[in-house]
Amino acid sequence: MSASKADDAALYPCRIDDPFLLSLHPTVRRALAWVFVTLLASMYYLLPATVLMSLALATCGHVTTAAAIGLVLLGGSLLPLHERPYTRRLCQVYYELFRLRHNLTQERIRRLVEDCVERGERYILGMHPHGVVPLQVLLWVAFADQYLRTAEHGTVYGFGGMASVICYLPGLRTLMGWWTGMPATYSNLKRNLTSGSGATFTRAKHPGRNLYMLPGGVAEIFTAQPARHVAVWKPRRRLCSPRAGREPEPCTT
Repeated sequence: MSASKADDAALYPCRIDDPFLLSLHPTVRRALAWVFVTLLASMYYLLPATVLMSLALATCGHVTTAAAIGLVLLGGSLLPLHERPYTRRLCQVYYELFRLRHNLTQERIRRLVEDCVERGERYILGMHPHGVVPLQVLLWVAFADQYLRTAEHGTVYGFGGMASVICYLPGLRTLMGWWTGMPATYSNLKRNLTSGSGATFTRAKHPGRNLYMLPGGVAEIFTAQPARHVAVWKPRRRLCSPRAGREPEPCTT
């Protein structure tokens, strides 16, 4: 077996290096991971459940309370997005729960980082499958922040593309903003992959960022079956073409 094939076949465990998480007992870390996963999944039901509750309150004559809840929901769906880089490290708590592994050697990581920093190349890192609740986002946030970096160059964390509807879900909108997520529209993706102005949440100049996304999108939810997933590959308007300057990077987790 060649060296490159051997590297692809090998899987390396992702290890927690955040001091706060390391100070916790493994049982406590596992419990926290389960709590946070449950809360994240529940956020998808927060908006419809709250809307139904507001309608019920209004029907029973509690119009003021229903209106107040509606204003809180509206404010939560319009809050400005802000990056919170320190929250990425906390997502390492999911490594042990999901037994996360990867196939990127230190040499391949260094090459990817050097390509980005020194040569100005950009990568689109896709993950499959999407799943009903895309928990891969939690793993990606921690993995990219911890591993897609070198001591000399720092991190090449990049940004994430997400379904536009998430930007209107209170709670989820804030979390995705913390982790540098944005609606996966063509203009957003192109503007942030290429150099220019209009970075993720600022108008400052930037050299372009790597993109993380689930290429199959929500469509993969409807093609999934027990023990079987179907990749749904949609044309991304030449964002992934060689002419666009982005290259596929095999990464197994």
